[in-house]
Amino acid sequence: MKFFAHRGALADGPENTLMAIDMALAAGAEAIEIDVIEHNGRLLVHHDLSVDRTTNGTGLLTDLSLTELRSLDAGLGQRIPFIEEVLLLVGTRAIINIELKGKGTAGPLAVLLHQEPYQSLKSNILVSSFDHVELLRFQQSCPDVALGMLLYGAVLSLSAVMGPLKLRSLHLSDEFIDQGLIREAQALGLAVYIYTVNQLSQLKALNELGVDGVFTDHSSLWQDWQEINCLPVA
Repeated sequence: MKFFAHRGALADGPENTLMAIDMALAAGAEAIEIDVIEHNGRLLVHHDLSVDRTTNGTGLLTDLSLTELRSLDAGLGQRIPFIEEVLLLVGTRAIINIELKGKGTAGPLAVLLHQEPYQSLKSNILVSSFDHVELLRFQQSCPDVALGMLLYGAVLSLSAVMGPLKLRSLHLSDEFIDQGLIREAQALGLAVYIYTVNQLSQLKALNELGVDGVFTDHSSLWQDWQEINCLPVA
């Protein structure tokens, strides 16, 4: 079972910040999930279109300059990071799942990953999105990076949804668990990861279904799982 620290295990530290990510790594995270939004050609590690929920500021990201955004407190004195800062912090210590949040994110990320020192991290990166058009754009520019498709809701035809995408994994909501879809995806060679799982009882049920991993807000979830199964800490 693979565990992704959701937004850097947001229950443990300010979400999508270097502090939360560093804390997750210290807690033994084998994979970190973050969100990126494009703003004036740069990729900010941030989930929402506004800054109200996660910072001491107000308003839409698009209404604020990069300087203004970087001056905000994202929790416990943390700043909204650039993607470059996260990549350099994590390095090869863990898988980095980068979720593309909307239009204009694929291009800047692909350009960045063609440059050093980020190019050498490609094998440790998984790019995912609900925006499948943006995923396709990224695939066309950076075909050697693993892709994960995010889905929410029931799926009538997996092959139709996948289209021309060459996926490594399927990321499904815990609200729409379909054992048939899990089996179909795995038969196609895809790993199946479930978001967002925060209860040990839920994790046990998903393990019985044979899922490959989960996204969680709590580092204690993977630590408890390792203890129950007598696994070494990562």
